[in-house]
Amino acid sequence: MEEEKTLSLKEAIELYKKVGPRNADFLFKWLYKVYEKTYLPSIDNNYIEQLALIKTKLCIFDVLVDDLADNAKLRNKRLLDQAIRIPNNGAKPYKNLYLEVTRLIWQDCLNSIKNLPRYEEFEDIFFFDIEQVLNSMKYSYLINTYDFSNFKEDEMYLNHGVMVMLHCDLDLMCSPDFNYEELGKLRPILHSVQDVAHLGNMMNTYPKEISEADFSSPIISMGIREGLIDKQSVIRDPENAISNLKPLLARFEERMKNNLEKIQASAHYIESIDIYEFYLKLRNVWEQFLQREQYWDSNKETIQDSPFQIISERTIKLG
Repeated sequence: MEEEKTLSLKEAIELYKKVGPRNADFLFKWLYKVYEKTYLPSIDNNYIEQLALIKTKLCIFDVLVDDLADNAKLRNKRLLDQAIRIPNNGAKPYKNLYLEVTRLIWQDCLNSIKNLPRYEEFEDIFFFDIEQVLNSMKYSYLINTYDFSNFKEDEMYLNHGVMVMLHCDLDLMCSPDFNYEELGKLRPILHSVQDVAHLGNMMNTYPKEISEADFSSPIISMGIREGLIDKQSVIRDPENAISNLKPLLARFEERMKNNLEKIQASAHYIESIDIYEFYLKLRNVWEQFLQREQYWDSNKETIQDSPFQIISERTIKLG
């Protein structure tokens, strides 16, 4: 039986460009380099490049769905509702170009994931975690549509958007010596890891999200709750809004520090994964996020054609 062809990173980026507004060449290649260096140390090293590629393409899927919830220019509840059903309905083509690109990226990822050595052992957990990612986007949409944000639910839901739990599921699928009985001890540690990534991403990207009138960033929603900014001032004077939010950064930096301390302190609980080695990798996360400054400087928010156009007679094919 002939092996099904999967998208290269270049092909996935070109597919994204058909509908996506972001500086894809920089952003997704940068993410690939991060994933080449950041993974659970339990994996079989033969899978490093394959996992980096799958994780990057999952991020392309994530960005496509997330923009329907967050980006003021692309926000669309009808399409969001359809996009979040794609993981459970990935075989059915869409006439809408944006949804079809999103579906093709997802299906390509899933085809690769199914071939990972321990896929069947972690399949249900993987699909549980993708539901949490998609639920975070529903929550983001509610924040952007209503006065809905609150500290507790921000902390509960929003960090799933960085997909660390999901990516670690993939690492475990490629970890031949991981003891499945340690999963219950490992998951709380990975939640702290996910929060570190979420906070690093948030502290780097909130100026961009101000420019997009995306109120789902925790620092922006906190600023609104505490009266430092309001939605109209964000739209009217984004530079002043960014300045007003800076005093809140220290709180999130402290939360990141606390998470890193929890991860370090938990290292001895897990025997089949060297968590301390993983902790050392995480300490470099913030430096990696700082490198994205050039991305935001060059990010273009224009789309040549409407991303919501209907596919006519032409068809998008893998490869």
